[in-house]
Amino acid sequence: MDAEIEAALRERLDHYKTLSEQLQRALDSRIRIEQTKGVLSERYNLDVDEAFHLLRNYCRANNLKLADAAVALTGKRERHLAQARS
Repeated sequence: MDAEIEAALRERLDHYKTLSEQLQRALDSRIRIEQTKGVLSERYNLDVDEAFHLLRNYCRANNLKLADAAVALTGKRERHLAQARS
């Protein structure tokens, strides 16, 4: 009986670890998308809703995921800022 309980607990733990990792990735993506909206908003003098529509339309037109485009856009900006600070 104890082995069965332990196995069930391990299964639940694995499930919650997986769920936690998925949620963390979703949160990280969301943060990056929000940062990208801010960059686009500043760069093109848009409100954040317009910036999101710009990002979404670009992704649709180029068959990209929002998170992937956001990483590419903010990554370039971070490198640019790092170079400017040097």
